[in-house]
Amino acid sequence: MLNSASVLKTAPREFLRSLRKPVPLRAALALLMVGALLPSLIFFALEYRVAMADKRNEIERHGRSYAQAIADDVTREISVKQAQLSALATSPDLSADNLAGFYTQVRQASLTVPGSIALFNADGDQLFNTLAPFGTTLPRPHNVDVIRKVATTGHCATTDLFKSEMSGHYLVGLVCPTPNKNYVIAGGLPVDHLADVVRRQTREGWLSALVDGTGTVIARSDRAEKFIGTRLPPHAHQRVGAETNGWIDIPLDGVQSCAGWQRLSNNWTVLAAVPLGVVEAPLRRWRNEVLLSLLIFSGLAYVSAALVGEWIIRSMNELSKAAAEIVAGRISEPLQSSIREVNEVGKALVKAAQDRAKGELANAHLAGLVTFSSDAIMSVSLDGRILSWNSAAEKLYGYRANEAIGRQQSELIPFGRLNEIDEKYAAARAGHSLRLETVRRRKDGTLVEVSLDAGPVRNADGELVGISVIAHDISQRKRNEAHMEFVMRELSHRTKNLITVIIAVARRTARQCGDFDDFENKFTGRLHGLARSHDLLVHTDWIGASIEELVRSQLAPFITDPTCLQTNGPDLLLRPEAVQNLGFALHELATNANKFGALCQAGGLVAIQWDIARNAAGQARIRLTWQERGGPEVEPPTRAGFGSTVIQKLTEASLNATVSIAFNRHGFRWEADMPANEILSEGDIAVAALLASAATMRVAS
Repeated sequence: MLNSASVLKTAPREFLRSLRKPVPLRAALALLMVGALLPSLIFFALEYRVAMADKRNEIERHGRSYAQAIADDVTREISVKQAQLSALATSPDLSADNLAGFYTQVRQASLTVPGSIALFNADGDQLFNTLAPFGTTLPRPHNVDVIRKVATTGHCATTDLFKSEMSGHYLVGLVCPTPNKNYVIAGGLPVDHLADVVRRQTREGWLSALVDGTGTVIARSDRAEKFIGTRLPPHAHQRVGAETNGWIDIPLDGVQSCAGWQRLSNNWTVLAAVPLGVVEAPLRRWRNEVLLSLLIFSGLAYVSAALVGEWIIRSMNELSKAAAEIVAGRISEPLQSSIREVNEVGKALVKAAQDRAKGELANAHLAGLVTFSSDAIMSVSLDGRILSWNSAAEKLYGYRANEAIGRQQSELIPFGRLNEIDEKYAAARAGHSLRLETVRRRKDGTLVEVSLDAGPVRNADGELVGISVIAHDISQRKRNEAHMEFVMRELSHRTKNLITVIIAVARRTARQCGDFDDFENKFTGRLHGLARSHDLLVHTDWIGASIEELVRSQLAPFITDPTCLQTNGPDLLLRPEAVQNLGFALHELATNANKFGALCQAGGLVAIQWDIARNAAGQARIRLTWQERGGPEVEPPTRAGFGSTVIQKLTEASLNATVSIAFNRHGFRWEADMPANEILSEGDIAVAALLASAATMRVAS
């Protein structure tokens, strides 16, 4: 007994002591959530589910009964029409083939039952229609197959919805045979009348529709004129066509609804639908009451949760104070609270603060280097995602930091160089850095040449966690190297060509000279002419020179009066080879004119003209003419020197030209006809072709 009494006295104290022991934070939060939400949520969910199921069952019963009632009314209307047609089919006038008399009888009968009446023969030809006077030529009906079927089977049948060519209105028809089987009589059922039938049985808040066998709307309880001729959604038509009656969810007029349907014996279907909002309307009051109850229960749950939460909050406040001390840079003692996880977090925070204090200075230096570096620096995770991105990377690649971070680094790499990713990771896993010159893709899709340094990034435990990539733009260096290589090749090539030309000029000049002074004068003049051509090419970076510039450059040493030179022609750019070879010819022509022609005396004139034309083969050609006037009388030379060779044979050979020379008494004339595609730069060949075409059109006109 004493032992039992002792246990009873110590049990409360042991229980209280167990409550003061630290418990897992997960357990504390689970108690809070269960105490606050679970009872209320379960209660509301169960009640609402049961009520909604009951209401849906009730609405479904109503929908099926409404659809059945409307279907019965539509069936009665068809029966009335069928009785009318069957009575008319027994008419003596029809048996005696007195169609005019039968037409009069049908016209009287059509006044008692809504809808027109028509008579057809067994082949489907329309004999008369109450919508038109007797004897009117009538069109062939749309439903010939139904008419023939009725004539064959001897049973009445209804048609699907169609538009009457007589009235222009939508109709459905009832087609019945006659006793002698020579005729078929059909009666139209106006959709307006059927809409009234459907509307009579439609309850407030509901929508009813009658559709034919193809799923086309024949009549509706509201806005019938807008929806007649429209179709049910394919899945809905397929569903209602598979069974005699049922219940279906269907969107109508853009509103989600549920509908009951009943199929008629002629394959028409009646649907009675109600919007889901109408279904749920009776539940709103109940739902409000339930919500009020839910609020009351939630309040009770909140109070109970607050009691549990207060216990957690006290420990979390202590943890928050400890964290604030650490953020302020003050390292405090490990936290002791009544929750075990809070104590563990406090210890981790203290250790992290100590580690942070050691690494902050190093990180500050590193961050400064990365931020203000002129090289693009980024870090990449092991799965290829970009983790960091400095301002230099924004300038190099065009992506802002918020755009780049999180992207795959492969978006920066052209497709043909994706193997470089594997090379970087292989080097990083081996503990090596990788340096290479490659190409990267900017945001706008352009490529940029870069020099990359990639190295491994490891955590405090030495594990590989990513790769650091430093990129330097070497586009300008590459362009300079390529340009220098091009200049050296071009310089070597042109120097060799120039030396070859000078040697050839020297040899040919020496053969035509009697002494050294004569050789020196002629050779020096020709070298100066060659130099003037090269000066033009140097100024344009060896792209070429215009004909106008070449002419004036070669004649400049021989012109003392600007009026003694006339030039005329389009602005065309010559190839470098054409500048050099045509410059030789112009220099020799100017030298001869200065010694023996129009430029050797006052009043002399040199007129140089060039134009573009097409030859018989349709090719554009440049014709350059040198005409001298006002000089001494011209006499043909007694011998041909090197100058004559240059202006004729060399010009023809080097420019694929046809050269003609005329020693007219009143002035020397030289003409060169050259193909445009061999002497003009690529850009001016097309211009020459257009000018030649224009010139040809002017001549033709």
